[in-house]
Amino acid sequence: MPSQFILVAGPLVRASSWEPTAECLRVAGCGVQVPDVLARDYPPPSWRGWTSRLLEHLTTCSEPILVGHSSASALVADLATKVPARGVIIVDGDVPPSQGAAFPVRPALLDFIKGLVEADGMLPIWSRWFDRDQQRKALVGLDVLANDPAAFAQFENGLPRLHIGWFDDAIELADWSHVPAGFIQASPIYDHATAEAQRRGWPVVNLQGTHLHPTLHPAETASAILSLSRELVSGEGQNVSG
Repeated sequence: MPSQFILVAGPLVRASSWEPTAECLRVAGCGVQVPDVLARDYPPPSWRGWTSRLLEHLTTCSEPILVGHSSASALVADLATKVPARGVIIVDGDVPPSQGAAFPVRPALLDFIKGLVEADGMLPIWSRWFDRDQQRKALVGLDVLANDPAAFAQFENGLPRLHIGWFDDAIELADWSHVPAGFIQASPIYDHATAEAQRRGWPVVNLQGTHLHPTLHPAETASAILSLSRELVSGEGQNVSG
């Protein structure tokens, strides 16, 4: 089983959202990197420039499994063509095209966030997007996280405020369909992505939780990552063009 993981957070949150899961993987004897682009990049880089910043934060390791949460799904697909990745695991994110243009968010979510734009074109930090939508807030897991004020404050620390124009950018993915891939569904938000992963013949794990499962339930998330990794390395996880 591979012992090297690179856990990538989406640009809307900090890498600290992965740290609880990362610690569980380390306890299991794995090497784990959690690159934090937002730790020293302000303003945040463009969407198409994000992968280059990730590479600057990484140290060389042997055949890592790349794990991307949420909008980092396209980032790990892009990384998989730039590092000798042994596999890709997407956690509660859209399944990127096998090659071609990948945008930060799908059109339905972009329509939603356009309704949050302030007069200067800026958006609130991600954790405040759902203040008026309690159902979505619960699906994300923000209501549970907010029950612990200290944990919530730590989560919100350093979250970026992005201009709505930032979302118009695209990453041009090179063909990554040769890389074994798997999918972990954490919330009902990504039923559509699970269906696409299954169509491609990927192994899928459904945790039946919330979008912030890697933060709120790290042991279960780590277990799912380890399980899928075994499948990918054994050759059971196949990627097909889509």
